[in-house]
Amino acid sequence: MKYRAEVDGLRAIAVLSVIMYHAQFVLFGRDWFQGGYIGVDIFFVISGYLITKIILSELRETGSFDYAFFYERRARRILPMLFVVMLASFPFAWRFLLPGDFIEYSKSIVSAVFFGSNFFFYYATTSYGADSSLLKPFLHTWSLGIEEQFYIVLPLLVVFFYRFLNRHILLLFAVLLLLSLVGSAMLATSHPQLNFYFPLSRFWELLAGSILAYLELRRGRLDSRLASRILPALGIVLIAGAGTLFDDSTPHPGLLTALPVLGVALIIAASSPRDLIGRFLAWRPMVWIGLISYSAYLWHFPVFAFARISNDSPGHGDKIEWLLITFVLSAASYIAIERPFRKQSVMRRKTLIWILSATAAVIVALQVAALSTQGFIERLPSIFRADSFVQEPWMTLKNRQGNPCFDGGLCVFEAQPAGNDGKPGIFFLGDSHLAAVAKGLRERLADHDLYFDLLGGCPFYLGASRYESDGVANKCSAERQAERLETVMATDAEIVVIMGRYPLFLSGRWFDNQEGGVESTDYIEIRSEQGLSPADAVRQGIQHLLDAGKQLVLVYPLVEAGWNVPEKLNRERPEDLADLKQWLKENPVTVSFDAYRNRARETFEVFDSIDHPNIHRVYPHTLLCNTKIPHRCVTHDQDHIYYADDDHPTGKGSEMINDLIINKIRTIKDP
Repeated sequence: MKYRAEVDGLRAIAVLSVIMYHAQFVLFGRDWFQGGYIGVDIFFVISGYLITKIILSELRETGSFDYAFFYERRARRILPMLFVVMLASFPFAWRFLLPGDFIEYSKSIVSAVFFGSNFFFYYATTSYGADSSLLKPFLHTWSLGIEEQFYIVLPLLVVFFYRFLNRHILLLFAVLLLLSLVGSAMLATSHPQLNFYFPLSRFWELLAGSILAYLELRRGRLDSRLASRILPALGIVLIAGAGTLFDDSTPHPGLLTALPVLGVALIIAASSPRDLIGRFLAWRPMVWIGLISYSAYLWHFPVFAFARISNDSPGHGDKIEWLLITFVLSAASYIAIERPFRKQSVMRRKTLIWILSATAAVIVALQVAALSTQGFIERLPSIFRADSFVQEPWMTLKNRQGNPCFDGGLCVFEAQPAGNDGKPGIFFLGDSHLAAVAKGLRERLADHDLYFDLLGGCPFYLGASRYESDGVANKCSAERQAERLETVMATDAEIVVIMGRYPLFLSGRWFDNQEGGVESTDYIEIRSEQGLSPADAVRQGIQHLLDAGKQLVLVYPLVEAGWNVPEKLNRERPEDLADLKQWLKENPVTVSFDAYRNRARETFEVFDSIDHPNIHRVYPHTLLCNTKIPHRCVTHDQDHIYYADDDHPTGKGSEMINDLIINKIRTIKDP
C-alpha cells in the first residue's frame, strides 16, 4: 500500500491522548485529557482500515489470501515488543508487588500472551475490592486482546464475503457495524464494565475502518479540494472535543463514541498533504511519534503503574519524568526491536517462530512458577506473608461446598457438636468489613448456630438503594435489603451482629486521611423512594430488628487508613531486612484520631441515637487509637500488620476485633 504519513500522525494523536489520560495531569483544577481514553478508539479505526485494506488488496490482486503470511506480519508487529515489555517488568514486580498482587500480575501476563486480556481484566476489575486500574501494569493490553480477536474473525469474514457475496460486502459491513453499535449502546447503560471490555461492543469501531478501506479501494480516495479542507478540520474538532469533554461518566463505548470515530474516519478519508490538517499530521515530529506509538503504548502503562506503586503521591515533576522514560524507551525499542523484527531479510520466518516460541515459553513458565509459589512469597519478609496478603480477607469464609460466603447469599453453620442446646443462634449481617472477620467468628463460635449474610459494599439499612458515581445502580438495592431483613426473620437467631462501612454509606465519599492517603475521588449516592436520608435508612433497619425482639450487637466503624498499608510499608522498607523490625518500630504508619472521629461522627450519632436495652456496642477503634501514640491510630507494630489494604483487617487485625465482638456476645444473657 502507498504510505500515508498522516495516518502515522493520527497514531501520534491516539497514543498521546491515552498517555496523557493515564498520566492525569491536573492544571488549573482540571484534567484536560479526561477523555483521552478515546485514543484507543482512534487506534481501532486505523487498525480496521489498514487490515481490511491489506486483505482486500491481496484478494483483488491474487484472487486468494495467504493466512500464514498475514498472521506472520501481525506477529512481527505485535509480539516482540510485547514480550520485551513483559520481561522488563518482572524485576519491578518482584520488588514491589505483594503476593496477591503478584498473582494477579502473573495471570494478566498469561492472559496477554494468549490475547485474552480484555476478558481477564473484566473479571479482575469488577471483582469486589479491586485495586485502582492505574496500578495494574498490564491492564492496557485489553485493547490488544480485542484487536487480535478481530484479526481472527475479520480475514474469515472478508474472504467469505469476497468469494460468495462480493456485491454486498459494503452492506454486510454496515449491518455488522450497526448491530455492534446498537449492542454497545445498550450495554453502556446496563453493564458498562462488560461493555468496555467486550469485543462485540468494540468491533463496530474497527468495522468503521473496514468500510473506509472498502470504499477507497472500490471508488478511490476523495478528490475534492473543498472536502479536503472541511472534513479533516471537522474530524480534528470531533476528536479534540471528545478528548477534552468526555470523562469517566460518559457512556463509553456507545453512541457518543461515534463522534470521535467519525472524526477519525473523516481524516482518513479526506486528508492529504494538501490540506492544513494533513500537513500537520504529516509533520515529521508527529510522524515520528506515530512510528513509535506501539512501543509507547506498551511501555507507558507499566512505567506509570510501577511508578505509582513506588510513589503514592506523585507530582507534576514525577509525571514529566515518567513521560521522558516512556519516550526514551519507546524510541530505543522501535530502533532495536520493532524495525529488525519486521524485516524478513533480517529475521526469517523459521527464526522468528523459534525466538517468539522460546520467549513465550519462558514468560509463561515464570508466571506458572509465580502462581505455584503464591507470588514467590518467600522473596518477602515474613511480616508480608500472611494469608491476608495472598487472598482477599473477605473471601476466606466458605460454606460446606467450599464456595465463598461473600456475595453468595446466606451461609448457615449448625452448632457443633450437633444439638448443642442453650446457645443462642447468631446472625451476622454486614458487608466486606464483617466478611473480613467472619472466618474467625465462625471458628470461635462453632457451638452456636451461625448465619452469615455478607454483601460487598452493602451494610444493612432499609428503604434506600446505592448508586455509583456513573449513575449505575449497585447490587445494594432497597429490594435486596428488604430480602435480607426477611432472611433474618426467617431464622431462629436471637442475636444479630451488625457491622459495616457506614461512614462511606452515610457520607457518600471515599476516605481521604488529609495526609496524602486518598482512597478514591469517586462517590456513591443513596436514593430512597420513601424520602429517607441515609441516616434514617440505617435507623429504620435497626429499629425493625429491635421491634422483632432481636438482641443487636452494633460494631462501630473500623479505622480507615487512606493508604494501602502493606503496600506502603513494602515499598518504603529498607533493603537490609535485618533492620526491618527496628524500622517498623521507628516508622509507624498512623492516621490522625481526629480524622477518624470526623469520618465516623455521623455513624456514631446514628448508632448512639438508638437507646434500647437490646443494643450492645463494640468499639474497634479503641484497639488502635490513642494506644501507643497520643491522638494517632496505628496500623501495625513491629511483628504484625493490622491492615490487608486501606480499610480491611488482616488475620491479626480480625483476631483483635473478634475478641471484642465475642466478649460482647458472651455478656448477653438469656436473649
